[in-house]
Amino acid sequence: MKRLASGNSILLPYILILGVAILRLAVNHPYNFVSVSSCLLFFGACRPRREFGVPILALIGVDIFLTTHRYGYSLTSGHAVTWLWYLGATMLGAAILGNSISTRRVLGASLLASVSFFIASNLIVWAEWGMYAKTGGGLGACYIAALPFFHNSMISETVCSVLIFAVFRYRETFVPSRRIEAVCS
Repeated sequence: MKRLASGNSILLPYILILGVAILRLAVNHPYNFVSVSSCLLFFGACRPRREFGVPILALIGVDIFLTTHRYGYSLTSGHAVTWLWYLGATMLGAAILGNSISTRRVLGASLLASVSFFIASNLIVWAEWGMYAKTGGGLGACYIAALPFFHNSMISETVCSVLIFAVFRYRETFVPSRRIEAVCS
């Protein structure tokens, strides 16, 4: 499969993942205003699949630390769903954006990542936590209660995705020594 590659595209996806991990550890981010999926989409678009474990393991480590140490909760099977979603978002970046970046593709991938996380994470909250009745109405109440979080996530993910890919594309287009080349990985 072809990947976007250039001089600095090797490090930039790693730097973005590291930045998101540090941001999640250092800052209390109310209402999900941290752009994890945009960084995973970018990583998937720029790096080969054999490297996908690096950002996923970094984010899993952050999740484990935050859950067990900062928030004082136990790990549950719901965390595995989130971690699988990390892989899915990275693969989505590879599938939709790996060979061709356009505004439409970036917006579509970002929206799909936000919606899929909203659906998966709130289904787990409903199924594992005792906050909502285990009925269709309880599931609906869970999704309705999560709408403010979804709104902020969708906005932050979309804005960050567009910015990340636009900056990358701008740099590649206007800096002659750094043209995008499709390479086999």
